[in-house]
Amino acid sequence: MSRQFSARNRVVQHHADSQHKGQQGLTLLMVLMLGTVLTAGVSGLMARQIMSRRLSAKESYQQLAEAAANNGLNRILGRLNNADPAENRGFLFNLDNRENINEANNGFHWERLNTDQPPEFSEICQDSSIGLPAHPNQNSDSVWPTTEVPLQAQDSPSLRNDGVGTIASFYRLRGYSSPGTSGHADSGEAKFIIEGIVRREGAPEDSFLARSRLERSLYIQSWVDISRSQDWGVLAARHLELGPVQLNGPGLVLWHRSKEQAGTVLGNCNSSNLVRQVGGDARNTINLASRIWPVVDQEQPPGTIFRTTHSRDGFPGRPGEIRVWRIDDDNLLQSGCRNRVVCHRPGEGTAYSRPTDLQITRRRTRVNGRQQTTATIRLRENDICTGQTGDCHVYLDRLNLSRSRLLIENSTRPVVLHLLGSVNNQAGEESAITLGSEAQICGVDVNSNQCNHRPERLIITTESAQVPEGCASRNQAITLSGESLPAAWILMRQGTVSLESDTVLRGMIWSHSFCANNHRLSLTAQSSTSVDSSLVAQASELWDWGSKGFAGYGRTITRGVRGTSLDQFQRF
Repeated sequence: MSRQFSARNRVVQHHADSQHKGQQGLTLLMVLMLGTVLTAGVSGLMARQIMSRRLSAKESYQQLAEAAANNGLNRILGRLNNADPAENRGFLFNLDNRENINEANNGFHWERLNTDQPPEFSEICQDSSIGLPAHPNQNSDSVWPTTEVPLQAQDSPSLRNDGVGTIASFYRLRGYSSPGTSGHADSGEAKFIIEGIVRREGAPEDSFLARSRLERSLYIQSWVDISRSQDWGVLAARHLELGPVQLNGPGLVLWHRSKEQAGTVLGNCNSSNLVRQVGGDARNTINLASRIWPVVDQEQPPGTIFRTTHSRDGFPGRPGEIRVWRIDDDNLLQSGCRNRVVCHRPGEGTAYSRPTDLQITRRRTRVNGRQQTTATIRLRENDICTGQTGDCHVYLDRLNLSRSRLLIENSTRPVVLHLLGSVNNQAGEESAITLGSEAQICGVDVNSNQCNHRPERLIITTESAQVPEGCASRNQAITLSGESLPAAWILMRQGTVSLESDTVLRGMIWSHSFCANNHRLSLTAQSSTSVDSSLVAQASELWDWGSKGFAGYGRTITRGVRGTSLDQFQRF
């Protein structure tokens, strides 16, 4: 019995030992598997940390490259927008500077400054001798800003040190498209392409840690500074016979040229040859050659710059229809408005009649057996644009005065005289304004007979679309003598201004043709009422040029003023 119990115990013990050993093996296997999993996890985590660090470093380099491109563009704009006249390079905004093998210097026109093939500017005599800024590398092959420009000076602290070496960033201009060639619908938009580069110091140029390309569209604006009277055109024409002009104040003589004509002007800037080209005589104006400013592909200002409320002088009793005047003291009509110096007609009619209630004093004298009429005509404020306010626009078929005075009250509202085409062409009359040396047209204050000398308040313009034939044109022409027009602003885009004798004028002349006929024009483009305010400043305020977007007329300043769309970055 005891033997059977002992044998049974041995079997049970053996089974328990075997089971215990199996559990120990399983435990060891689980420990080994857990160790493997932990090792793999730790290895993966380490690999992830290493990869993350690498990606972080790469992203950091890319951000540095993007910052380099953005800072580089700001530095380029800072150079071009420098307000110091001695450092002005705004003219570069008008030149493309991008690769184009079909153009001179492969399209990099900025680099043509101060070479034997200089670029062409719309302002032909633009002084570009300042050239491009010096490149920091001081290497003859390095050209700012198309060759890499470092953002840090050599003695500056490193931008970053990652334990391998010091990091440096650079920028360069990959391309610039000026307004009109940038591909934008808005003619004022230009496009810059700037590349930012990050590399280790001392590394070769074809080695880099990161590069980024920035594209930015910028609005380019050109204007004539309202505070710089010396930059405004006081006398401007396409056809110029300047004569012995006398400019009694600041301002330029603008000479409009075509692209084909520009080459004959370029080599004569600021020289006596240029004065001869415009038929001028420099004896009455110091440094006249430097004040002649030839321009290409520019238009004269439109007549709308002299328009605010645009009140039109209407024919009495015919609402909505303009009145057209004929004022002539030499060739009196023999029918309708017979023997009258002042006549008028409705805009849609052809027959002249005598206006009523005008203040006219006349006297008749006989010269060489012929009756001559001398008159003083006053157009009072309530005679023209009756019942209306603001600027008054008066229309003329013809204004021919040999001995008479025409006084126009314009102290409380400006007056614009529009020269139209005459309906009486069968009589051989020209549509013109002709003033003899004893005649006069001037703006006056209310109830005054003295000229007020405020040219910004008396504007003379034309409505013709036909280009005149230089000095031979008789239509759409104004002929001046002596002090026949003491103060006025003449804008005759398709008209001719001629001198019959030496003439004195306070104001400005902007016309298609100017013909001195060897007579002297003494021109004063300055205000007679305020020492502190220029004539153009007074005109700008009176006619609200700011809201019209009128940028001026003369020597321009060009600036990149603001972005027109979102920046685009490209990493590579």
